[in-house]
Amino acid sequence: MHEFSVIASIMELVKSEMEKAKASRVLEVQLEVGELSFLSHESLRFGFRALAENERGIEPDGLNIITVPAQVKCRKCDYSGPLTVEDTSLGHLGSPVFQCPKCQGPVEVLKGRDCIVKNLRMEVED
Repeated sequence: MHEFSVIASIMELVKSEMEKAKASRVLEVQLEVGELSFLSHESLRFGFRALAENERGIEPDGLNIITVPAQVKCRKCDYSGPLTVEDTSLGHLGSPVFQCPKCQGPVEVLKGRDCIVKNLRMEVED
C-alpha cells in the first residue's frame, strides 16, 4: 500500500506549511490525484485520517481529493484527448501499457499521472 507513504509525505508538507504560516489549524488539504497514478482514494483518505488523528491542528476529515482525468497524445495518428482507464489493481503490479483509443498506437501521457497538493485551507491566528 504505497498510498500510506504518499500520505506520510503529504502530512510532512502540511506540517511544514502550518509552521511557516503560523497556522493553528489545517481545515482542508486539496489533493489532485491523476487517474493514471493508480492511487486508491479510499486508501489515501484512510491514511490521512489515521495520521491526522495523531497531529495537533490537522482536521482528520479534511482531505479533499480531486481526480485529474488522463489525457494523451498519439504518436501515430495525432489523436489528443482522454484515455479510457479500467479501474483494476493491475496498476499496483507494474507499469501498464497505454494505447491510443483510436488506432492502438503508442501515446504520450499529457495529464493524469501526478499527485499534487493543490491548496491548503488553514486558520491563522494573529
